[in-house]
Amino acid sequence: TSAMADVSGRIPHFKFGLIADVQYADSENGFNFSRTSERFYRKSLTLLKEAVQHWKQAKVDCVLQLGDIIDGKCRPEKQSEKCLQRVLNQFNELQRDVYHVWGNHELYNFERKVLLTSDLAPSPGCSSPPDSAYYSVVLHPKLLLVALDCYEVSLLGVDNSYKYYDQAWKTLGAINKNDTWNSPEGLVGLDTRFVKYNGGCSMRQVQWLDQELTEARRKKQNVIVIGHLPVLESSAHAANLLWNFDDVLQVLSSHEDSVLCYCSGHDHDGGYAQDSAGIHHITFAGVIEAIDNNPFGTAHLYDNQLMLYGNVPNICMDLKYPIGSGDS
Repeated sequence: TSAMADVSGRIPHFKFGLIADVQYADSENGFNFSRTSERFYRKSLTLLKEAVQHWKQAKVDCVLQLGDIIDGKCRPEKQSEKCLQRVLNQFNELQRDVYHVWGNHELYNFERKVLLTSDLAPSPGCSSPPDSAYYSVVLHPKLLLVALDCYEVSLLGVDNSYKYYDQAWKTLGAINKNDTWNSPEGLVGLDTRFVKYNGGCSMRQVQWLDQELTEARRKKQNVIVIGHLPVLESSAHAANLLWNFDDVLQVLSSHEDSVLCYCSGHDHDGGYAQDSAGIHHITFAGVIEAIDNNPFGTAHLYDNQLMLYGNVPNICMDLKYPIGSGDS
């Protein structure tokens, strides 16, 4: 990163952008499933262009794309590849690494096995188990990114031969008795999350997360965890949470000595809360429903802090492992 002081008068060691739920489609405006919020399908590409211009000027080192990069509308119109390419072309303008996680809309457009070989799959520099969409990557010697696959246990983008299909079927069927599993009708409180547009992490992935965080502690690395779905009740609507949010939360809390924050999308209203372990949970508002602002963020890593700027919760996080003058 070029050694230029920023708005705070400090020189950041590393800078990265964050954005969620672009959900681009070459379509007229429409509404969400419950018809309560308008969606601006073409405008989202314009807002992404603006974000990219901002990041170019800010000279960010990379971008975290938090899922739902194009809308499910693209598939019936046979526009999935074309729309994805249009969005990726915007990101490519940056000539920087872009790290993706998958949301429900990626899986409405493409089969899981197709996504695994696409530009949205973990990139070569990432550490990822075979045939998995979750991964980790060292962004800076003192900053590790851990990305979750919140739809590993899901009915989306897979058929009944998929290893977690039965588990997903049973998880939904046990609680959601509606004719359509996208409807939360009759469900109350936390049970409203048991809908088909959400998903879960396998226990194998949860154990992997635990190992990654244990290793980060050993290496004295600060960690950012990302996933499409929120995992803390107070940071999003219950109907948008990961099916087994409690499993992930438990692992994150047990590593409060290295985890700074968990960043997600999916809930287009956005949200923010700290959990009982002091970890920051930031739910990025959806670009697709942005009316009078552009809800992308930019984070700066300083000696002692990670700061989040933009039309997002502006949070200052104290590093668990400060960056010493000798190892910047």
